[in-house]
Parts: sequence; C-alpha cells; structure tokens
Amino acid sequence: MTVGIIGAGIAGLTLGCLLKQRGIECEIFEQSDDVTKYGAGISLTSNALFPLNNLNILEEIKDSGCEPLDIVWREPNGKVIRNMSLSDFGHVITINRKDLIKILINKYNSLGGIINYSYELSEITNMNQTAKFRNGEARDFKHLIACDGLRSVTRTSYITNENPTYSGYTAWRGIGTSDSKRINIYLGPGSHVVCYPVDNKLNTSFIGIAKRNIFSEETWKREGDHTEMMNDLGNYDQFLHSLFKSSPKVYKWGLYLRNPLKKYCFNNLTLLGDAAHPILPFLGQGGAMAIEDAYSFGSLLLNKNQDFEKTQKMFEKIRLNRVRNIDKASKYQGMINHLSNKMLVNTRNFMLKNTNIASRRTSNIYNYNITEEIKRI
Repeated sequence: MTVGIIGAGIAGLTLGCLLKQRGIECEIFEQSDDVTKYGAGISLTSNALFPLNNLNILEEIKDSGCEPLDIVWREPNGKVIRNMSLSDFGHVITINRKDLIKILINKYNSLGGIINYSYELSEITNMNQTAKFRNGEARDFKHLIACDGLRSVTRTSYITNENPTYSGYTAWRGIGTSDSKRINIYLGPGSHVVCYPVDNKLNTSFIGIAKRNIFSEETWKREGDHTEMMNDLGNYDQFLHSLFKSSPKVYKWGLYLRNPLKKYCFNNLTLLGDAAHPILPFLGQGGAMAIEDAYSFGSLLLNKNQDFEKTQKMFEKIRLNRVRNIDKASKYQGMINHLSNKMLVNTRNFMLKNTNIASRRTSNIYNYNITEEIKRI
C-alpha cells in the first residue's frame, strides 16, 4: 500500500518528489489530462525556495525563471512611490507557473514517480483508505493526501458541506512582453496591478485585481476579453496598457474563499495547500504555503518513522497558526491595496515612501525557513 496524493498541482508534486526522494512509496492522481496547459506568473519568495533547494531543483528554477532587480510601488499614472531592493525581502525568483510544474514533474518522474491522469475522485470509503474514481477504478492506500485545490472534492464531500464563496474581488491575468526586469506594483483606487518578468527574455506576467460586488466565475482557465479588462483596469499608465495589449490571451476569474478549518487532518486523510487553506493572493503566498505544507508533511513522516498519526499531530502544530496569520495578513493587504479615500491613500503612500513598513510586515513571512523548523523538532 502506498500514499495516495489527489492532485498534481504544486502541493501534490512537491510532496511526491519529497516522498520518492526519501524512499516512501506514493502515487499521484490528477483529474485533468494535462497540468501544463495554462501559464501564469508566480513569485517564489525565500520561504518557498528553502524547501525547493532541498529537492535539488533550485538551479533549474533559476534557469527557467528570473531574479528581478528590485520592487517598485507606483501610482496609477506610473509615478514612483517607493523603490526597494529585493534583498530587503530575501531571495525572490519569478517564474511561469507551468514551467515550475514541468520542473516538478520531471523531478518526480526521475525518481520513479507515477502520475495517473484523468483520474477524477468520486468517493472515499473504508475510513478514508479507499479512493474511488469516476473512471470506475478503486484503490486502497496507506494514507490519502488531498491536494485538489480550492474546489476540493475531498474537503467538500467528507469534511464540510460548504462551498467556496466569492470574496468580492475579480482578477485578470495574462503574459505579455516588456522591457522591465522589475516587480512593479501599481496601486489604484479600488484596484491594483502587479507585473514582473517570468524569464530572462522578459516575458512579463501581470495580474490585476479589482473590487467588484458582481459575482464572477471561479475558474482561472476561462478566457476573457481585452476590452472588458480595460473597463476594470484602464486607469493605469501607458506601460501597463502596452503590456496588456501584448498578451495574446487574457483570463478573468473571481477570487473565492472558504471558512478556515480548525484542523487539516482527519483519520487517514490530510489536506494540503488550497484544499486546506485557500489564501487571497495579495502577499503572493498561495504557492509558497503549498510548498511549505508539502515539505513539512513529507519530512515529518520520515522523522516519525512513517507513523501517520504522530505526523498529523505535529503537522497541525507547526502549520495551523502560521497559515492563519498569513491568511489574515493577506486579507488586510487587499484592503490596503484598494483604498479609494484620498486621505487614506496619501497616508498609505507616505508610509510606503518614508518607512520600511513593507519589509517589516513581511519579514516573518518571507524569512521563515521550514527546513530549519523541521530540524528543530
């Protein structure tokens, strides 16, 4: 009997690599037929890079991605509010998500890992040890790990019956071209845009988020329309207009939330990543939390001699509070990013320009080293 991992996203693949690297048998089951179709930018801060380095894939990530020069906050017209060296935030690599996924898949395959595509979970039975799939197959596992994302079938069917709810934010994304090797953050009334290169050819990812009360579909794979996007994000400078125009396709989706869980572990089932704790993207920590989750669970499993009950208890001890704090900080950052009141905007910009509030607020997030945390246990 092996460990069954539901979902071949960042959490599932990171965990699969770690388990195979350490001689623990596992298999991944993915509902789609390809997980590398859709591109999107992702920023990997130091807390995500520490465990990826331990998987011996950091150099590949550097080669495929980009190490931006600095980070710049701007007003909608492009005027600089503050320019800071990225060294103030630790090590940061920006990369196309599909390139990161390919690197993880290649690593997992090189370790003898198996990914079963077109395996959509339909039911878990037998005290969470048997997984049944919609293609008619059923498998027994030593332990099941749910890495099946925001709309986790595992979570909705077997832990809570609540569905994700719309956060009030609508997002647009695309990948165009620019001449900037910076991370640019534009702060506008009721919206903001973040853009950065995802490789050294300066293919540049952007995500623009607007506060909207109108319900928006959750899926981030639905293609949108440039004209509609400009209705939401048209009040920015020419640099962004050019970047938006250069993206062959743009995608629109709603940002959704779930109620926080009091625990991530249930008998023979453990939830990781967005299945356990979807986080709004205002601090860029969704992927990082998935990587931290996967690394901590896999490392603890080895440390506890594959005793899953002891692993689960320690996993929750080191993950619950950290994730809750980052979730709260991300929601607060979303509010700060979208201020419309002129006095509050001026105060925010003054604090950004004249203090180190940005680096102080994120230092405990980005400088956290899960690999060292595990060693201390």
